[in-house]
Amino acid sequence: MGKDDKEETGFGFKDKAKAEETLRLLEEHDMNYRRLTVRGLLGRAKRVLSMTKAEDKIKNIKEAMEVFENWLADLDKNKEKKPEKKDKEDIKENKDKGSDKESSPDVEMEEKKEKKELPPDTVPGLGFKDKDTAEGTLKELEGRDPDYQKLAVKGLIGRAKRVLTCTRDETKLSNIKEAISIFEKFLDDFDSMHLSKQNNPYLSLGIVRTAEKMAGEDVAEHQKAFIAAYSSVNGEYKRLRTVQETEGGKTWDIVRNVALKELKEKHQDAKLFNEKDEPTKEHLEMLLWAYSPEPARVKKTVPELKEDRKRRSSAADEREESPSKRKKE
Repeated sequence: MGKDDKEETGFGFKDKAKAEETLRLLEEHDMNYRRLTVRGLLGRAKRVLSMTKAEDKIKNIKEAMEVFENWLADLDKNKEKKPEKKDKEDIKENKDKGSDKESSPDVEMEEKKEKKELPPDTVPGLGFKDKDTAEGTLKELEGRDPDYQKLAVKGLIGRAKRVLTCTRDETKLSNIKEAISIFEKFLDDFDSMHLSKQNNPYLSLGIVRTAEKMAGEDVAEHQKAFIAAYSSVNGEYKRLRTVQETEGGKTWDIVRNVALKELKEKHQDAKLFNEKDEPTKEHLEMLLWAYSPEPARVKKTVPELKEDRKRRSSAADEREESPSKRKKE
């Protein structure tokens, strides 16, 4: 769970000021997350309006909705301007190449076919409807990155508490409160056991590719399969949460954590760098899983392949134009 993953408890639509504060808080997140969050808040605001009779509350929520709607409208305007700029660049490129006699729609169609939609980065099946759903959620989160587990549970608690404020059904209230209690106990245990220390931050795909070349023939089939999966999502590690390995049926984030647990225990006293400041064989075993106990030093000493750096930059641009659908709780 990276720096850009934040819990949603600070977001809201109580009034205009809260909506404006929400947009300020969202500035720390990527555009895809901001857009999806604003749309989600608009949907919840409309539901609350349908159950509210207080005129002052209705007025405040409508003003908050207007802030969000104006933000989305401005976003769409900016998005519409991007293709025009791209067309101009394409025209200029064609002229430079001396191919301005005719356009090539066949090539453009072929490029669109090659761009496949990446898998989602959110684990499905998470919820807070009742005790059983909460327990099922924690089961679904087992083995995943500890920081993501904490983020997901905090986010569910925040959403559950917001649902409580607009629910009058006593049975539903009781069920959701039971779910919240289970999640809060999980967070207490998480902190007391210092599980965040078990998190395995990801290195970039470019560094993993370099490590693969350095390892030569000393790359296990399982590691090759992981690198292939990491490459298939353009180095966007969050998406490994929904990409399953061929054998076993577990997603690659879980598989990676199991492999790294064994390697960290096996090489806990191993030397990580040789005299030339290059990763040792033991260190390379972990690098092939996109992990290092000394990531800062690795980033300085292990070069990142240019092709993967370009792919990562391109993928970041595409995320803003093609957001994945958010799963409903």
